[in-house]
Amino acid sequence: MKQIINILVVLGIVPLFVLGAVNVFAPLSTFDLYGIKPLGIMTYSTFRGAIGGMLIGGGLIMLMGLITKNKTWYQSSLLLISVILTCRIISVLFDGWTNDLLPAVITELYIVVVMFFASKQIDASKK
Repeated sequence: MKQIINILVVLGIVPLFVLGAVNVFAPLSTFDLYGIKPLGIMTYSTFRGAIGGMLIGGGLIMLMGLITKNKTWYQSSLLLISVILTCRIISVLFDGWTNDLLPAVITELYIVVVMFFASKQIDASKK
């Protein structure tokens, strides 16, 4: 079971690293994905720094949990992605739904579930 959880964690890390790297190194390609028209340096800075950095940071937090087997890392990632998912749900309530949101919601929900069970698995292995 531990190996399966570890594989699921890695599968959660990959999209965060990939999308984060794309936002940092090729933000133009993500503007269309997000429906954004770049208005200047601040747009690029936000995509490279805030969005790309958050995605890569979330992936690194998960990777630290995988390496150290310390549940605090998994719980940190669980908290971060849960807040993002909650804010996305708030956006749906205020702004409406589009099927374009489905990949992001599924990915975030997947990571939340995996991080929950990964932190529980560490608890169980210590008993």
